[in-house]
Amino acid sequence: MIGLAAALSAAEPEPARISRDISAKIREGLPTYQPPAAPAEGGSAGTEGSQTSDPNVLILPKLTVKEKRLPPDAADQLMSRDDFKRKMENLYLDEIAKDGPLNYLLNKFTIPILSPSKAERGKAIYQRRELDRLRHVSDAARSLDPNATKKLERDLDNSHTTRPAGGLPKK
Repeated sequence: MIGLAAALSAAEPEPARISRDISAKIREGLPTYQPPAAPAEGGSAGTEGSQTSDPNVLILPKLTVKEKRLPPDAADQLMSRDDFKRKMENLYLDEIAKDGPLNYLLNKFTIPILSPSKAERGKAIYQRRELDRLRHVSDAARSLDPNATKKLERDLDNSHTTRPAGGLPKK
């Protein structure tokens, strides 16, 4: 019974919100439609095939969108702390699983007071992989400019191992 009532109410058209007289007065005040002027014969070659004489067709100008991509590690900065911690734990567990099931079983559990957490171990693995990747880039650039390679290695050393961010440089 309820379904039939809903179907009947859906079939009935909605009453107009304004009367026909008011709608006609509003239309009288509006300007009449003026189709755009036809382009000159010497138009650009790309728009000739897309022109139409139908006044109901609106032809928009061509638009090019250039996407700015995020850096490859942007997902790590955009994820929440819990998600990043979970990712680092999984990275650590995947790394120890490569050495076999016994190593995985023995190193799966940590003692909070005596050893670093799985997330900290995973973060260390992540940083080591990143440094190895950058070292590979440095080795490839060594043949091009030895001075730039030394500067890159010094900056990498300073940023990850010798001083905290914002600390004073070593003398």
